[in-house]
Amino acid sequence: MATITNTANNTAVNFTADHAASIANIHSGSVNFGPLTVSWNLDLSIPRIVADATIHGISVGHAVIDTDHPTAALGGSLGIAKAEIILNADFAKKQLEYDVDVELFGHKIVDKAGILFTW
Repeated sequence: MATITNTANNTAVNFTADHAASIANIHSGSVNFGPLTVSWNLDLSIPRIVADATIHGISVGHAVIDTDHPTAALGGSLGIAKAEIILNADFAKKQLEYDVDVELFGHKIVDKAGILFTW
């Protein structure tokens, strides 16, 4: 066990092996499809995926994906860009699948599907 001190308010927190193990269960990443950025955090201890989508840095969606709600659609339009991504977690195969469409100036620039990541 280690003690970590918060210098802002001078409080101490005991950091245990359980804390370290729980941090090891969290994985994150992001990917860009033109102006659309999708980022995620996967918590293996639950299991749960928290996903966010932005177009040029502006939020167009947030979803919590778990075994009860394995599919989510994120997206919207912002000025010249329009995007939609459908995420589907296959917890048996341990993968997050995607289907994405992105348009700029009314022209489709991304139309693809596949596996975003596996765990």
